[in-house]
Amino acid sequence: MRGNRLRMTTEVAPSPSGASAAGRLRRLHDVYAAGTGLWTVSLFAAVLGHDADVRQVLVLLALLASFGAMWLWSAWRLWTEHPGGRSPRRSA
Repeated sequence: MRGNRLRMTTEVAPSPSGASAAGRLRRLHDVYAAGTGLWTVSLFAAVLGHDADVRQVLVLLALLASFGAMWLWSAWRLWTEHPGGRSPRRSA
């Protein structure tokens, strides 16, 4: 029964969709942008609604800062790798 056990490996599996690293980073960039927008709206709603305590505002600020930093980092990486905009598509 030893052969039926799952084994942990340190190898990185290729993406099943076959997407390039730039494509995956572009999708992450979109997720970070959405998260930044969501936490901004949540922070404004909490502050303007006058029902937020200090801890909630600090958590929202921390989430906004972290998503904003990741969004800016991914934008910088995409810009430095492909300064002309989107990467050229491969013709099939």
